[in-house]
Amino acid sequence: MGAPALRFTHPSPFPEEERLTLQRVRDTLVDGGHPAGQELTEALVRHVERVEGVARALSVFPGVFRESSLGSRRRDLDTLVELYAQASDADVDMFLPSRALLGRALLMARMNTWRLVDYATEDAVPREHASRPLLRREVDRWLHRCVYSKLAEEVLSSISMDAALARPIRREAVRNLVSIWDGQPSPEVRAFLPLLEAVWNARRQLRVNVGTLLGFSEMMMLLQAGCDPQFVQYFAQGRRTSDEQQAFQEFLVGVTTEQIHSLEQLLQRTGRTSMSREEAEEALGRKPGGGPARAHPGVRAYHFYRERFLQAAARRLRDLAGPKHTAEEYMMVYFLEREARRRGPGADGGTA
Repeated sequence: MGAPALRFTHPSPFPEEERLTLQRVRDTLVDGGHPAGQELTEALVRHVERVEGVARALSVFPGVFRESSLGSRRRDLDTLVELYAQASDADVDMFLPSRALLGRALLMARMNTWRLVDYATEDAVPREHASRPLLRREVDRWLHRCVYSKLAEEVLSSISMDAALARPIRREAVRNLVSIWDGQPSPEVRAFLPLLEAVWNARRQLRVNVGTLLGFSEMMMLLQAGCDPQFVQYFAQGRRTSDEQQAFQEFLVGVTTEQIHSLEQLLQRTGRTSMSREEAEEALGRKPGGGPARAHPGVRAYHFYRERFLQAAARRLRDLAGPKHTAEEYMMVYFLEREARRRGPGADGGTA
């Protein structure tokens, strides 16, 4: 029996460059001679078909503001801002439009496609195969793209729910969220994604010894590794709050503020000035590298973000000391503040 062909709808939830990679992976699996090549090819084709099905379901729902009235009730940007201010991470899904929920499902379905392809190319494409290095790079890039899109949405959602932030900032956050839900990310979102990519790629190459937190050498290492200068410059400014500085420490070192304090106390008790990342993870009882074992780096990045996000959300809820947002969220707030100023006070009313 011949291997099944990939078929994409138009428009497809997979951008053209991703479709090209999927086709190359399918052809390589078919021609590679691996015992599981046929099975993996069939799994890939089925998964793509299912993702296309989710996209068709999503297309049934109109844009968030296409249906803006029902009886005496109206939905516009300002009503969504108020709804989000009443939400928390525990119940936010109850406040979201159906299109947003399906859009989230579609993003996760695409991400899982690339996780499947990552496994297939790692396991079934021989290391000596000429196309393997290119395929591995492309799969890594598209999987990370999905992760960063999900991170951007969660960063905006977290900001939208924080009623302590200025309303123009939360309004910009919700406006950008709607652009993601409608499948047309705003220029601000499109600008934030490559920043996330550069920051996380740089962090993956960085090794920090606990005890040298926020040191000049670590910041220079981030820049040399390709980190977006905006990110480092923002947190290097002297006017940053202690919460923002601690959020950057969490991002840089890879553990939460509470864990950093535990490690600092350990250093004081032992008379040491620093410890390696491996020693810190052992002291905290963490698995080396953090996140699920053998997970893709993008998945581990998301795991680490969620760990910091949940800790920050708990601090907001209980009014505890420490950063109330992650470093990525503080950076996004900075972006949104600039956009709110550009739009001016007259833009703080009406619809999107």
